[in-house]
Amino acid sequence: MTHEPEEPRPETGVLEALQVYRAAEAAMRRRTGSAMGIGENDLLALRLILDNTAAGRPTFAKDVSAYVGVSSASTTLLIDRLTKAGFVERRPSRIDKRSVELVPTRAALGDTGPLLAAAQEQIAAATAELSADEAETVTRFLTKMRQTVDRIASERTARPKRT
Repeated sequence: MTHEPEEPRPETGVLEALQVYRAAEAAMRRRTGSAMGIGENDLLALRLILDNTAAGRPTFAKDVSAYVGVSSASTTLLIDRLTKAGFVERRPSRIDKRSVELVPTRAALGDTGPLLAAAQEQIAAATAELSADEAETVTRFLTKMRQTVDRIASERTARPKRT
């Protein structure tokens, strides 16, 4: 028996709806990663690599580290796991031969690409139901929320550490 979260109540507002959405999205990432045999951070990194590849942008370890929010040592282990699982290859950079690019394998493109694309298509279909005004309002709100959490994160890292 699956437990579905309750619908947010109108009187509790937007923040509760956002929290319920974030929990559902995190659960979806965990289930997807589990189905693929990788962890949630690994899935986030793979999504970044796939998105960058589709856009014609290279992905470097530092990009993964910044996106996932882990140390360079943890990033190395994460990339090692993706490589061992057969989802990513390290290749000499096309831009700077001293650097290494992260490239999705055929398995990643063939196995995960359609899996993640199907989820993305369903999410896109749900957003297509919004009117132009609703889409603008939601976009403005989510942009403001991202800016706020980015600012909070930068304030936390800028504070001197207690000794």
